[in-house]
Amino acid sequence: MFDFLKVKTTLADARNECKGMRATIAHNKLRIEELKNLPPPREELADLLVARMDRIAARYPQKLAGAVKLITQNPCHGKDAGCYHQGHRGKMGGLKILSACEHDEQESTVYDLEVALFWMLGDQLKAGLRKAVQEMEYPAIVGPAMPKRLAEIDKLTKENEELVAKVKDLEHELVRTVDPNG
Repeated sequence: MFDFLKVKTTLADARNECKGMRATIAHNKLRIEELKNLPPPREELADLLVARMDRIAARYPQKLAGAVKLITQNPCHGKDAGCYHQGHRGKMGGLKILSACEHDEQESTVYDLEVALFWMLGDQLKAGLRKAVQEMEYPAIVGPAMPKRLAEIDKLTKENEELVAKVKDLEHELVRTVDPNG
């Protein structure tokens, strides 16, 4: 004799298993979004900002070399070499050494000054930056450090892909089992 109660129980178990996997998928998606949006730990933020300072500072030697090319190409013009060439550098103040701007009409920007200051005073500015990051207001809840964060996002994403495949397979099997033409 055919046991309908057993079939009904088996189908209910399969539906509950799908429901549980969908709940895990939804939970994982929420955690992934949380990981993407939580701020980094303070120390990691300081490291990111210091690395940015280093990238910016690295431009200064080449920027300065470009700015002093008239001097390096015309060394016989004395202490103000290059200042009396086109553009009336002597009248306008000429080469701006700190900001490494070579043209009279080129005004120094904050970014020009950052390049120079990060190069020349980098260690002191980095120490000050780290201190400021430690003392500034910061969210109480932060995410894990980036390597751990990315590893967890990858793990949850793979888990979700596997669960989605299992749910599809289980649902397909349920339809095939119930549908006599399946």
